[in-house]
Amino acid sequence: MPPRLPPLTDEELPDSVRPILERWPYRLHRTLAHAPDTLVAWLPWAEHVLLKNAMPARERELAILRVAVNARCDYEWGLHARLSRQLGVAEDDIARVPHGPDAAGWDADDAAILRAVDEMMADSRVSDATWAVLAARWSRQQLVDLLYVTGQFMTVALLLNSLGVQPEDGVPGLPAGFGRD
Repeated sequence: MPPRLPPLTDEELPDSVRPILERWPYRLHRTLAHAPDTLVAWLPWAEHVLLKNAMPARERELAILRVAVNARCDYEWGLHARLSRQLGVAEDDIARVPHGPDAAGWDADDAAILRAVDEMMADSRVSDATWAVLAARWSRQQLVDLLYVTGQFMTVALLLNSLGVQPEDGVPGLPAGFGRD
């Protein structure tokens, strides 16, 4: 799908969003700058959910990647696969995410993270069985943060897909067979 709204150029950017683009120089943010007041209000929340939540980084990225697969969001997958690698997530784990929680190689905890995302995206809730697996390992804060991360990145995927934001240059989308193509 072509972009429905083009990313704003430097000349078009409102002054209120210029500091954001210094930290987040991505097409997503340049596109969301069409609604500058909302972007300025939303970004502190988005940064907190991404960078300051209580989940371990690896597990957070597995959840975000699973959201991207379920939403068929090439942009979200591409940036977070790259970030996952930078954070040391094993390449085999990244490659396994599209195949879901029942794919060979996941331990029960990792499978529960992916299953929780699948359940939230299909039924707007986590099943009791999946919750029990997660609750046996995680703090209450981590459990709630998994819900926040999933909801936040579902929203981001909706924005990206609905606006037709194109992946960043040199950042591949979802593996073949999992995207919108």
